[in-house]
Amino acid sequence: MAGLRSLRSSRDERGVSDVLSLAFMFLLVILAGVLLHSYRFGTISSASDRQLQLKTEYLYRTLELSQVENYSLSYLGALAENVIGVEQVVPGDYLRSSLGDVLEYFSPQGYGVMVELANENSSWVQIYPDDSEKPSFETEKFTFSGKVTIIIAGADENRVAQANASLTLFEVGR
Repeated sequence: MAGLRSLRSSRDERGVSDVLSLAFMFLLVILAGVLLHSYRFGTISSASDRQLQLKTEYLYRTLELSQVENYSLSYLGALAENVIGVEQVVPGDYLRSSLGDVLEYFSPQGYGVMVELANENSSWVQIYPDDSEKPSFETEKFTFSGKVTIIIAGADENRVAQANASLTLFEVGR
């Protein structure tokens, strides 16, 4: 009988230690789940910055490749013609309203878009939403820029003109 009592007491002690270790592991799992759940909703800032930079490039390429309705000229090409001062195929007022519609459709929620084209002494700046101002220095912004080239046909020779284009995506309302 003395041997059975010693086996029972060692089993009881082992059972208590097992229960305590299981309870401790359960608490660790609960705490780890709470921590993981709280960090799941926050994006990694470098990933969201890269995503916004890609959206900026996507919007620039959209303006570079898509054509103004009823004209066989891209948005940036039409803007370059207006800035460089050659014979304008797309009237400036129509281009401004059409470009505003495109920027409204493609701009991400909570962000504004600024399109700038410049050539020597003339420039074109359009900002969406219309009530926004140029982003300040402190505003987080993402810019993609390039050059728009057009060929101006002349009687004697063709001339090549370039305009510097940039598209800036910036936060609004913060």
